Amino acid sequence: MLVKTPDRVLLNAQAKAEAADNSITRDYYASLPQIRVTGTPGANPAQPGAAVDIVLDGNDVARLVECALRHPQPNMRYGVLAAIWNHPDSFRQILAFGLNAPEEFSEIGKIVAEELGKAARAREDTAGEKSSPGAKPLLPRMPPPAHLKGRSGR
Repeated sequence: MLVKTPDRVLLNAQAKAEAADNSITRDYYASLPQIRVTGTPGANPAQPGAAVDIVLDGNDVARLVECALRHPQPNMRYGVLAAIWNHPDSFRQILAFGLNAPEEFSEIGKIVAEELGKAARAREDTAGEKSSPGAKPLLPRMPPPAHLKGRSGR
């Protein structure tokens, strides 16, 4: 994380993100979730001092993720995708939304249908290759490990 003013660097350190206490609105009607991003001051020995805290609400996080997804460098998009892939519940929620996309998001439904069609065709092609009589595997079949010898294949 880099925190700077126009004339000097305040903090150039690793950052730690964690859930923060919810913020309650003035009318006590809503509880807004927040994330705290803390720069660890020990990571930069040239600038010892107190840790810098930045608190982000849901709208801030949404703007950051949207910016990362629209970034021209693929690595920024892959960072967001890796975070989603590494969290199974998030991946499940996105996949379920794509499968049951409302009419307003018909483009997403079409993309999911196309990808499922491609996956089905790929499975059929690989299944057909295995049953063809003259096909040879690319690599030789490996013998099963000693503790699995004698078991029937499933």
